[in-house]
Amino acid sequence: MNDTVAQKSELVIDALQYAHSHNLDINVPEDVRKILEVLDPEHKENIDEFMELLKTSDMFMSMKARDLKSDDKLPN
Repeated sequence: MNDTVAQKSELVIDALQYAHSHNLDINVPEDVRKILEVLDPEHKENIDEFMELLKTSDMFMSMKARDLKSDDKLPN
């Protein structure tokens, strides 16, 4: 995997975990700004673009979790 893609993926996962741990809303630009202040101190990320990436990633993970949960209900 491209190193840049891997780093971005790690940043997204860390940001989602940080948001959850600190009760921050990834749909609120000011909260995303707070997340990036901690995780991206060099300010490489655009807040609006990163917020969209967080929303998309969060939605994907929620859908995947539902899929995995529904697989648990299948009979053996």
